Amino acid sequence: MRRTAGVILCALGSMLLVLGALARPVLYDRLATVPLDQETTSVSVGQGVDALWVHRDGGSVAIDRLEDVQIRSTREVLGIPGRTADRDGEAFWQTAVTSQAEVDGEWVPLQFSDEGVSFDRRTGEATNCCGDYVSVGTVDDPDATQEVEHAGNFFKLPFGVEKKTYAWWDGDLGRATDLKFLRTEDIEGTQTYVFQQVIEPQRVGERSVPASLFGGSEDDGDVDAEVVYGNTRTLWIEPNTGVIIKGQEELNRNLEADGYDPVAMTVGTIGYDDQTVSDNAKTWGSKGSLLGFIGGALTPVALVLGLVLLGLGLFLLLAGRRTRDRRRDDSQDYDLVDASPGATTAPGSHRR
Repeated sequence: MRRTAGVILCALGSMLLVLGALARPVLYDRLATVPLDQETTSVSVGQGVDALWVHRDGGSVAIDRLEDVQIRSTREVLGIPGRTADRDGEAFWQTAVTSQAEVDGEWVPLQFSDEGVSFDRRTGEATNCCGDYVSVGTVDDPDATQEVEHAGNFFKLPFGVEKKTYAWWDGDLGRATDLKFLRTEDIEGTQTYVFQQVIEPQRVGERSVPASLFGGSEDDGDVDAEVVYGNTRTLWIEPNTGVIIKGQEELNRNLEADGYDPVAMTVGTIGYDDQTVSDNAKTWGSKGSLLGFIGGALTPVALVLGLVLLGLGLFLLLAGRRTRDRRRDDSQDYDLVDASPGATTAPGSHRR
């Protein structure tokens, strides 16, 4: 019984030692990699938002100013493995965002964006390896795209997030700016790191728009206006995976023209809806905890427990062996006593 228990404990201890030795360099490294075939959907909402609604009215393009409306944005992310088939360690994901506003009880389309981003599967940083692009569609040509060179992180932060400043891509600016660590915060039982990117209002483009949009007369024709954009982007990140649990943007995008008051293009706060946040916290909270354990505590725990079990198994094996040897020695001593002279009397040895 001791021998069997010792063999089992030695086997378990050896397995734990191997697991502890390989946990970080093999198991963790394989798990801490984003999938090539990603497929997710998130929904963001905003209340009391001011926006512009560009749409067709009959045969012409109309621009309506919407005030204090509800906004809903649906973002779909789809991995395209074929784009990086010959490139190890890189992924290509497409992200499409459809924004709508509620007007008179109906949802009308405000904006559609489509962007393709190639990035490192571990760090999340853009690599521009495989034909990155961004949509530049208009009402007349909604499918138009152009090449773009991304920088910084786009979809997520790296595995094993640190409490430091990262570079985060902003599409309106066309470049990456600082995303600074603020604090830690619990979201439905999931520990997150809160980061914030503050973009001060600045000119990002020009447009020719009807003067009537600014309250002028239709006879005034068009005016040249500047697109002035500012934003405060706050991200709640699960630190082990780098995944966004909750996201929020305080948008301040306006049209400005000399002699007129600014016109809101998109002004208001938009963020993940409750269902998206809850689903993210439930899914990535448990996955993040497991990944953190594999990349951290698993190695010392497995090594210590493996050594204990291995030592106990060897003790049982050696103790069992000593017991068998002692029994064998006792048996040999007994045989020697029986075989000693005078221990037995041969037939006829006594004489009368």
